[in-house]
Amino acid sequence: MDIQKIKEELLKKRQEILESLSNHNSEELNEKSGVEDAADIVTSELSRETVYKLSQVDRETLFLIDIALKKIENGTYGVCEECGAQIGEKRLEAIPWVRLCIDCSQNEETIRTLTSRNEDTPYYNIIPTTFEEEEENKKLPE
Repeated sequence: MDIQKIKEELLKKRQEILESLSNHNSEELNEKSGVEDAADIVTSELSRETVYKLSQVDRETLFLIDIALKKIENGTYGVCEECGAQIGEKRLEAIPWVRLCIDCSQNEETIRTLTSRNEDTPYYNIIPTTFEEEEENKKLPE
């Protein structure tokens, strides 16, 4: 694995993200102001929300790139933060800022999926919606 090549790729991606964030911020400053109809306002808000979400992803990637660059300096690049195993070379080539090996990454994704699934459980389904339903629930089976 060519660490110098990976470092150059990380620095290049970092610069791209910084330029992208800078462009988004200057676009927000240059937004037109004045009288807008409801459709313009909705479109503007959706556009701003999309840019915000994209820039959040960019900020997270920038953070991970900075961590990867520090790991290169420390000599710990390519080691999984969870289990300490070596991260596969192909994985590092594909996503040079990756922090976890494939197994730990899959485990983390499984946990995240299960957690979000539990948070989405609608508890209101067990609450009776009418007085009649409540009375029926009180009756004991014969």
